[in-house]
Amino acid sequence: MLSKALILTVCSVFAGNVGACDEHAMHHASATTSAISPSAVVTVSGDSLFQLKTPLTNQLGQAFFLGNTPEKLTLVTMFYGDCNVSCPIVLENIKRTLEAANTPQLQAVMVSLNPGVDTPAVLAKLAVMHEFKIDNAILAVSDNDAHTRQLAAALGVKYRRGANGEINHNTRFVLLDRLGQIVASSDTLNITPDPAILREIQRQLAKK
Repeated sequence: MLSKALILTVCSVFAGNVGACDEHAMHHASATTSAISPSAVVTVSGDSLFQLKTPLTNQLGQAFFLGNTPEKLTLVTMFYGDCNVSCPIVLENIKRTLEAANTPQLQAVMVSLNPGVDTPAVLAKLAVMHEFKIDNAILAVSDNDAHTRQLAAALGVKYRRGANGEINHNTRFVLLDRLGQIVASSDTLNITPDPAILREIQRQLAKK
């Protein structure tokens, strides 16, 4: 079972306790790989985010869950495709963090806050634009807003939609170990990788 703290965090979102970060108000692959099987999720316990089983679809249209590749560390963030202010910075940060870590044992999963709008086709265009490769950079979207909010709550991402369609949200980078436990996080909006995240990546890699 998920821990009581994580359950309460998720439940608070569905109860309407969703705030918004005032400083981040925003609007709006050419590689081939085998299909990702949800049955490949590793068995975990405690506070692992892998237990959420949030259905996701990547930029190639393949269904997966967090935890399909438990041999890798996973850096997770949330964004949306029409954002022209902070989200491009978030995506650039992810790209530079992957480059700085320079290891096949790290992958990034960037989940859209805008299901129904950010389709796999839209995500594929973003992947090309930002030069992401499917082997270590996954742009994903869930099937509905309820599942998206569930994952956002577990990650510590708060967001709400404005009357004009804009999505107001905070910036959050979360590093998961191979069992899906949160081992580091950062709320800093910068194209430069957070040194604390990089240090924890190296610390986790040294464990293997």
